[in-house]
Amino acid sequence: MKKLLFLGLFLIAISMSAQENVNNYKYIIVPKKFDFLKEENQYRVNTFTKFLFEKQGFTAIYDDQKPADLQANPCLGLKANILDNSNLFTTKLNVTLENCQGTIVYTSDEGKSKEKDYEKAYQEAIENAFVSVRGLNYKYEPVANTQVQMPTQVATVPAAAATTSVAVASSSVNSTVNQAQEQVTPVAATTVDTDAKTLFAQPTATGFQLVDMTPKVVFKITKTTQPNYYLIKDKNGFLYQKDGKWIAEYYEGDVLKQETLNIKF
Repeated sequence: MKKLLFLGLFLIAISMSAQENVNNYKYIIVPKKFDFLKEENQYRVNTFTKFLFEKQGFTAIYDDQKPADLQANPCLGLKANILDNSNLFTTKLNVTLENCQGTIVYTSDEGKSKEKDYEKAYQEAIENAFVSVRGLNYKYEPVANTQVQMPTQVATVPAAAATTSVAVASSSVNSTVNQAQEQVTPVAATTVDTDAKTLFAQPTATGFQLVDMTPKVVFKITKTTQPNYYLIKDKNGFLYQKDGKWIAEYYEGDVLKQETLNIKF
């Protein structure tokens, strides 16, 4: 009985420690291509992962859209990754979070799926892995005096020269950080419409077609297992609701676009 109680307290302590660590990070950085996939956003795995992080309250960004404060201090973010342990019959995935020093600070429970279709299997497995991510109850809690972790280099330098070099390097780093923090506009590759485009939803066999006032079909969307989350047909993208607004993210060629839509269902 005492052993079971000790084990339970040990597991709770581990969970609280992981939560505390994750809460100290402001951003989740989602790559546009995971290592186990051959193409960028193949099977919509990357966009779906970003969506699930946002659903749990994280500020998730793509790796080429880092805002100024994250560029100045990479240690504000955690890099998301997915480990593929699948076999012939079952898709098995874990979600990991890695800090700026390359240390994995969190690994989710294993998510599984026996779906034969790759896209359905990956998304179901990721969704199941996120059950444990949901248990973190993430809320950003900034840590005072968070510093950029600079790599340590060993070199033979005369004492006087070394002192001068360190002073110059320190001044340069501080100047770069201050300049970056003064920027108010984050770097982004997406195109965001400031005025929401109004579209009207017409039911189809698998979802809806969204038409404008013309009426012209602008998007065809299909339902998923997630509420308020649709795949955009014939485009590499998806549609989801956030803060009462509908957001469409999709690719046109190699350019990732984002639109705010006002949809009348």
